Amino acid sequence: MPKQPAKQFLNLPMRAVFLMALAMFATEREARAYTDPGTGALIWQMAVAGLVGVGFYFRRITAWFKNRKGPKD
Repeated sequence: MPKQPAKQFLNLPMRAVFLMALAMFATEREARAYTDPGTGALIWQMAVAGLVGVGFYFRRITAWFKNRKGPKD
């Protein structure tokens, strides 16, 4: 007996997490914080540095696996 499409996509715990996240984003609260204009630039800088770092280590790890496998004949 095939499962219903909704049950295939999300099981019960995942549905609960999804609904809680949806409720959090759907509700609005007053912001009681201040972020200065430089904060956005700092966040962008951290994101770009993180992506460059992930790319660097991904390249090193893939090269390590290729070298471990040995040369192609």
